[in-house]
Amino acid sequence: MSKKQYLDFQTDVLQIISEDTQGEFSQEKIPFDASKPFSIEELKDRIRIQLKDATLQHVTWFDPNFTLIPMSLFKESEVDTYYQLNFGKRTEGTSLLFEKIHALQLVVVYAVPSWILSLTQGTLLQKTVHSHVSFLLQKQFNENTADSTYLVIFDRTFVLSVKRNGQLYLCLPSEYHAATDVLYFILANHQKMTLPKDHVLHAYVLSSNFDQEEFESLWKQFKDFNEFTTHYYSQAAYQKNILCASSVVS
Repeated sequence: MSKKQYLDFQTDVLQIISEDTQGEFSQEKIPFDASKPFSIEELKDRIRIQLKDATLQHVTWFDPNFTLIPMSLFKESEVDTYYQLNFGKRTEGTSLLFEKIHALQLVVVYAVPSWILSLTQGTLLQKTVHSHVSFLLQKQFNENTADSTYLVIFDRTFVLSVKRNGQLYLCLPSEYHAATDVLYFILANHQKMTLPKDHVLHAYVLSSNFDQEEFESLWKQFKDFNEFTTHYYSQAAYQKNILCASSVVS
């Protein structure tokens, strides 16, 4: 039985995540420059080598330009309009995709570099490139808790997703420069939504540059969060519990 592999693309780095037959995970990060054809070709060669003794499960992609549309209002013919209303004209060389989350009756609309989509469907024979956000929401709403906040911190951006009374209240990306930016964003939205004091925060820290120690120290100083139950997870936990937990988004 061959090991399982997952390809996780972000703007300038590919993570190749491997799961062996004992269920242990490992990863390799490969930086690339999408503006340089030779860099992309080198990346493709690395992928081919890695997949010689592995079975590809799925391909994922993240950048902060995604939008959520209620399924009842969604029309496939209007995907470009939904995207432009939020982000303006999409970047040349990108393709628009959408992913339905039936459990939430929502559709995630997002843009993916066309070369990644072509590689995925043409060479790797996968149906689509999945959005991180779809997997994140699936994880959050598969849990038997009525209220929770998920925070996923990347190198320059983060995503805050809030569930209250079993409903999605918020799922927003934002840029940050320091731990305080993330903290004040959570605080502002916490106050807007008047979340209960005994709320739960699940924080996935995926950036090695993020000052988690500073964040935790400041978090404890805000009385609004005194009764929060806070769980911090590593990148490995994010990969195992979210990105690699399922190859099918429902």
